[in-house]
Amino acid sequence: MSNSIDNEYFCDGLTEEIINALAKVKELSVTSRTSSFYFKNKKVTSKEIREQLGVSVFIEGSIRVSKDTMRITVQMIDALNDFHFWSETFDRNPEDVFAIQDEVSLFIAEKLREHIGHIEIEDKLVEPIDVPIHIYREYLKGRYYLMKMGYENTVKAISIFESIIQKAPNFPNAYIDINHGYTYMGAMGLMPAFEGFQKAQPFLKKGLELNPNLYRTQLNLSWIECWQNWNLKKAYLHANKALEIQPADEIYLTISNYLTVEGKLNSAHNYIDKAIELDPFSPMNIHYKGFLLYLQEDYNEALPYFQKALALNPILPFPPLYIGECLLFSDKNQEALNYYKGLNGVSINDLTQLGGITMCYAKMGDIEKCNEKIRELESYLTSEKMDKAFNFLILVNVLLENYDKALECIEKAFENHLPLILLLNTEPILKPIRNLERFKKLMVQAIPDNNNYKSQKKYKQILLSDDEIETHGSALKKIMKEHKLYLNPDVSLKDLASYLELPTNYVSQLLSLGFQKNFSEFINTYRVEEFKQRVILEENKGLTIMAVAYDSGFNSKTVFNTFFKKIEGTTPNSYLRMNRRN
Repeated sequence: MSNSIDNEYFCDGLTEEIINALAKVKELSVTSRTSSFYFKNKKVTSKEIREQLGVSVFIEGSIRVSKDTMRITVQMIDALNDFHFWSETFDRNPEDVFAIQDEVSLFIAEKLREHIGHIEIEDKLVEPIDVPIHIYREYLKGRYYLMKMGYENTVKAISIFESIIQKAPNFPNAYIDINHGYTYMGAMGLMPAFEGFQKAQPFLKKGLELNPNLYRTQLNLSWIECWQNWNLKKAYLHANKALEIQPADEIYLTISNYLTVEGKLNSAHNYIDKAIELDPFSPMNIHYKGFLLYLQEDYNEALPYFQKALALNPILPFPPLYIGECLLFSDKNQEALNYYKGLNGVSINDLTQLGGITMCYAKMGDIEKCNEKIRELESYLTSEKMDKAFNFLILVNVLLENYDKALECIEKAFENHLPLILLLNTEPILKPIRNLERFKKLMVQAIPDNNNYKSQKKYKQILLSDDEIETHGSALKKIMKEHKLYLNPDVSLKDLASYLELPTNYVSQLLSLGFQKNFSEFINTYRVEEFKQRVILEENKGLTIMAVAYDSGFNSKTVFNTFFKKIEGTTPNSYLRMNRRN
């Protein structure tokens, strides 16, 4: 609550740190920054927050900052019943910002534990940073612009971080965020990918020397291993290290990227769904869900995701390309052409409009206009827009059935080590050349673990060995614990198979031989256990038995009563009476 923009940077930064601190508590699922900030300065009801974020509890508050005083007001609200559990006010000196962040985070965590039950909380959730407060305030200003995304905001953020490095050369966060900014611009096509990665590298190296244990450090290392070094094994290693440090939606998004590169689209859906669960208003998460549906040629389903991503962030460079493609490949050729013609420069370094129009002419068979646009695209092959130009020339030549020309472009892109190579593996436009030897050779070189071309595993159809049962059974138990698939009333055997990356028949045998259960028995056993834990909670006393059952994943009263009695040997009513008495 201040008219000063500098205080807005400070307040946003403090809020982000509290979100990150709470996310370190393993038992909590904390909505990420983008979606939390979506409600900033908006009048919304508890019901709207509950429905849009899928949360049971939310924290809200305000910060007033003056020269020598900071008043933080925090309150916790039950999103289901719309009532305040508590409210607290902290009057502190702004100079003690790190201690304040830790104090407020621990206070919230303790109050959550009192409300929702036992959770493990560390003695400290926010580590102090060894920089003067005025430097830290400047850093938060840089973070403010970095998180707004886009070319101009990112350049401004990098400039701020570079200034901070001059004043505080041992502050690792500034180096990591410069790396993040350049990597973002390279990956998004806001500058040539090679240039972005090259500029980012020394800053990451220095950040690593100063602090290798920041999750963003590991995530940035992961991006470099994938998009610059084409080493997916190491990319996964760093991504998983980042996940161990702090589960964040951008890490799940990243792993979804890598699974897509390998052609494992069903598994990629699982990870992007987790990212969306943590940050449902993240434009990139929403865009990527649409992108996966586009890759599976489900254009009608994909289109609303691209449109929503663009509505959340109008300067996001990717959605306009795929909005046009969804129209084009739904046989709405003229509508797609009109859409691309109506774009007024997606970003300063983007060829979306030119490339989109060229694809439309190719698909519509207007060869003369298409060739004219192709010559224009080719003029960019010696410019900083080379990677974008190659991408569109590959797509257009396949649409024109000029397969040799398309393969020549792919080979040149491969020679230049352009990241677009990793995205060709699953591009639906390239289906006509996917089985050509020249194409397969390049894809296997770039992506050794390529799901489209590697030989498929042979699975036993009759019996599993004891080792196989133990290995896959342990993996399944871990998946059920971490992802709680049983809470989805529509979960299927195919969903389990997707998470395990095994054939459905194989998983059916695993349940039968490893758990002595069919799929329904297996899933509903978890649901019954979930019900037993939920129904005795103080917060659920006002709910009916069936309301708790539905919250536990059941979608049928008959199924619930039947399974409960079968597993527990008594009715839900009897169980509840007995346990509430105890």
